[in-house]
This record gives sequence, C-alpha cells and structure tokens, in this order.
Amino acid sequence: MTRRTARVFTADNGAYGNEVAVVLVAGMPSADERQHLATGATEPATVFVAEDLRTVRIHNRLLERRFAGHPLLGTAAVLRSLGHAPSVFATEAGEVEVWAEGSVEWLFAPANWSPDVRHRQAESPAGVEGLTGAPADEPVQVWAWLDEVAGVVRARMFAPSEGKPEDEACGSASMVLAGRLGRELRVVHGRGSVIRVRPEGDGVRLGGRCLVTGAG
Repeated sequence: MTRRTARVFTADNGAYGNEVAVVLVAGMPSADERQHLATGATEPATVFVAEDLRTVRIHNRLLERRFAGHPLLGTAAVLRSLGHAPSVFATEAGEVEVWAEGSVEWLFAPANWSPDVRHRQAESPAGVEGLTGAPADEPVQVWAWLDEVAGVVRARMFAPSEGKPEDEACGSASMVLAGRLGRELRVVHGRGSVIRVRPEGDGVRLGGRCLVTGAG
C-alpha cells in the first residue's frame, strides 16, 4: 500500500488548496475497510486506487462519494508525480476523463453527477467573508461576485451533515454553480483556494493547480 498526499485548487503561489490522501492498493479493500481508513485520516478526502490505476473509490471522513472533484484531480496529480499518465478514472458514478494543461489538472464530468447542493448569493464578498459558521440550511455554497464581467466569484461551502464543516475548496458545488450561471468561472474559495470551472455541453470542466506534498 502506497500513500501520498496532495493539495488541490491551490492559489497561483501554491498556498491554500484542499487536501486529499491517495492510497494505491494491491487489492481494493472492502467499503467498510476503506471508510475506517478515511475516517481516521487527517485529510478531508481519501481516494483508493486499484492496481489498474484506473478504478478509484472516493471517501470523506463520514461517507463514500460516487463522484467528487478535488479528490480526483489530486489523484491525477499524484499518479503523474509517480511517472504515470492517467487519462480516465472509473468512479462509482462512471468514467471521468482527466488531463493536464501545464500546471493545471482538469477533469470533465456530467453536471448531474455533482450533489445538488443549495447555492445562496450574498450581496457582496463581505457577506461571504463574514460568515462565522455553517448556515442552518447546509449543505450550502454561499457566493458573491468579485468581478461579474470577468466571471470571478468569491465562495465558501458548508456541509457538516456530510462530514465537511467547511469545505476549503468544493469543486463539485462550483461545477453546479457554473452550470446554473451558464458561464466560465474562476472561484476564489475558502481561505484563498482557486477553482476553475467551465460548462461544456451536458457537462462541466473542472480545473485547478495541484501540489503533491509527499508521503502521508
């Protein structure tokens, strides 16, 4: 069993980002075994990668996810750092295409694979910054325009009922937001993470810088 960690959706200077543990296994553990390991992890997400380097299973500290954005991008970055060239991941939801463009990892997935979380638009970025805890109607992504013309958004995501009191950088919720707004977005998320999303046909492209941080 090989374990590596990465931060996904970092800012251009490498700061911030959402952590993921990537575990390469010789034989895929049972769902209960995987959840036990994920629950005890310090990272908010853990991805188990089978020997074929294609089949993956995604967990947070509370439950298994059929699809999730930042864990898959982090997995792609880790595999590239180990000398592999991932192009497709087989998730519980279906196949997800992954690729790299320079320092940015990308994936493409159907929009309806992302959880249909609530989105609440604040009047200004200050309304997003001023939140001190999870709203009662969580899971919810609270957002405001930083620059509407340029498609830049300020956002924070809260989902304690799903094992994420505050999600530093939620790619899935940002994918849904881009689909609803029908436009490409650059989302400044959490403390300063950066998420790139672009609707395309019946799906959404999700991208971000990834920093492989080593063995976990």
